[in-house]
Amino acid sequence: MDTQEIVIKLDGDGTTLLKHLVNLLPKIVPGQPGTYPTYKSVHENLTLPQLSETYGKSLQQQGLNSLASWAKANDKPAITGLIVTQESHTPGPGFFKLYDRPNEDFLWWKAQIESAKRYDWTPHLGLSTEPASKKNDRSPWLEDELKAAVEMYIQMLRLHRAGNPYSKKAYYERLAEQYGRSVKAYEYRMQNISFVLSLMGREWLAGLKPAKNVGVNVAVQIERFIAEAENIQLAPSVGFDMLVRDALQNKKLKPPPSGSAQPKSSVATVTQYHRDPGVKAWVLLQAKGSCECCEKPAPFVSAVGEPFLEVHHVKKLAEQGSDTTSNAVALCPNCHRALHYGSHAKDLIEGLFARIPRLRRE
Repeated sequence: MDTQEIVIKLDGDGTTLLKHLVNLLPKIVPGQPGTYPTYKSVHENLTLPQLSETYGKSLQQQGLNSLASWAKANDKPAITGLIVTQESHTPGPGFFKLYDRPNEDFLWWKAQIESAKRYDWTPHLGLSTEPASKKNDRSPWLEDELKAAVEMYIQMLRLHRAGNPYSKKAYYERLAEQYGRSVKAYEYRMQNISFVLSLMGREWLAGLKPAKNVGVNVAVQIERFIAEAENIQLAPSVGFDMLVRDALQNKKLKPPPSGSAQPKSSVATVTQYHRDPGVKAWVLLQAKGSCECCEKPAPFVSAVGEPFLEVHHVKKLAEQGSDTTSNAVALCPNCHRALHYGSHAKDLIEGLFARIPRLRRE
């Protein structure tokens, strides 16, 4: 080890970031930035708090500056050049400035990525002297750990629905003991699970407000583990919704996307529930053409001449709700979507119970 390397060492955040980038190297194609991770994806995959107005500046405070300075001082490949912006697919200007290179020195940049792929990083993946608990909080989540967190969330949700007492902290402590992260890390991951449930139009636990700082790949895994924990089959939708969300965050007006003239199709097996048509008909007749939530007339008349309302189960069938008149209401499409996806869905549900005598809590 040379003199400079003794002087400049990686801190815990820098080592965590290095490990993450090294894990991504096999999938990286030098000169093809579309295969590179973005500041946002790295930030979310490491479940980092956002400490600044941009993901790049936030990441600088949580390992990026440490890793970049260490790599330069010790003459290592400029591995931080792997991380690019979502808009331009190039590193931020600070990357080129650190190495005294012009902002568009793409040949040098490509050469650094090629060197990073060839270099043996193994000796440098354990330089941190920080406590293990802090390092583990920011290390990537393995499937078994994520699955365990989802399973415990669903257990708490079932206890909540049954009106049985439970301690969230006790569940976090069990996970912390088994997998080594801090209790706070599991609480935040539970909020990510709430976010995925909200995208699915499902109930989430009070006190675990949805936290959307989660990557697409992790969110897709959470959706799959929810289905497995509930022993149901779903047509996956969360990944698509997350990609739409990411596209909406770029508010700059661009030419319309080309889309697909012939969208591909796929066949999915889903769980369906056998419903009683008599229950639906009774609820619609009871509504007398008006939404039982907003109390406004149905927004239009259907092709068969009936006021268009949709029947919604207050406790969803996927959550073991009954298909009975005491658990079903007739809603306009707007209120129906609001009860599934709205930020005030819980308040709307309480309003239904207060206003409709036939409803019974399940």
